[in-house]
Amino acid sequence: MSAPAAPTGENMLSNLFANVPPNHGLRTGALPYHPASLAAAAALGVALCIAVSGCQTPELPPIMPTAEDANATNSIALHEGDALQIKFPSAPEMDSVQVIRADGKITILNAGEVKVSGMTPGEAQKAILDKAGKLLKVPEVSVTVQSSAFIVYVTGSVMKPGKLISDRPLTVLQAVIESGIDPAKSNLKKVKVIRTDASAHNGYKVINLKDIFDGVAWQGEPFALKPYDIIVVPEKFTWF
Repeated sequence: MSAPAAPTGENMLSNLFANVPPNHGLRTGALPYHPASLAAAAALGVALCIAVSGCQTPELPPIMPTAEDANATNSIALHEGDALQIKFPSAPEMDSVQVIRADGKITILNAGEVKVSGMTPGEAQKAILDKAGKLLKVPEVSVTVQSSAFIVYVTGSVMKPGKLISDRPLTVLQAVIESGIDPAKSNLKKVKVIRTDASAHNGYKVINLKDIFDGVAWQGEPFALKPYDIIVVPEKFTWF
């Protein structure tokens, strides 16, 4: 004989109302009419749905660490959004100002795409020469950072949600502090970073900032923010 199906949150809520004594002002089999009671019942129904039925949206896939993450905290590392002035002494017609795209690449005239995100300017020069060297009479190139804008978005339980613009890479901790946190409301144990890759796929990483505040050493893989990451600071859940 098969086991009976687990009751849904809706059924449990109906059974709860059916068993409430008349002097509580609730009608059997129906929602209460008093606004305060209605709000309380709705909140209880949501809690029961989550607890019993597990009704929640699917999780995003995790952000996988890359070789760039170990070096991305270096302040001289190039990143998406940087504007680079590129000059070729023996081929001035190839000179240009390039902004590093979201895929970490720039385009060199007659040579094609070169990935430079995560590199130092010196490493970027070598990568460009590897790609364009055969087109040059003299294999020389200079790469200068003309401007830098590191943009991330912070939302959730912070005092100043929205776009955060910096002239240097930020850590998750720095971005959250810059946006303002309320220790009484901000759940720093489960700060989520959402990232969209070049293929428009979303991934996430959960960071325990409370441990960092408490001086607990980071035990996971090296992780660094990238431009246009979204940081979500959840609110602490409290029972009334």
